[in-house]
Amino acid sequence: MLTRENLLHMRNMSFEDVNPDEVPDIKDLDIDVTKSKEEKILEVLESGRNPYFIKSGNILVKIGFASTSRTIEEALESLVQMKW
Repeated sequence: MLTRENLLHMRNMSFEDVNPDEVPDIKDLDIDVTKSKEEKILEVLESGRNPYFIKSGNILVKIGFASTSRTIEEALESLVQMKW
């Protein structure tokens, strides 16, 4: 399992610090939607992989997390509205 120090280090990593070959592609992730939020988080932590980076094809994406009740759909909707 990852320690707090490991997670802080991973969060502070830049794109240059990450080997894209070691980052899983989002299409290859198998997420059990029947598990609770806590169980899903524990599964990621036990996997040892960096939860802040994911690939979509050849595109490397850095993910940020916030303590808020705002959903990803709401965040994306506001981004689209800002563009108009």
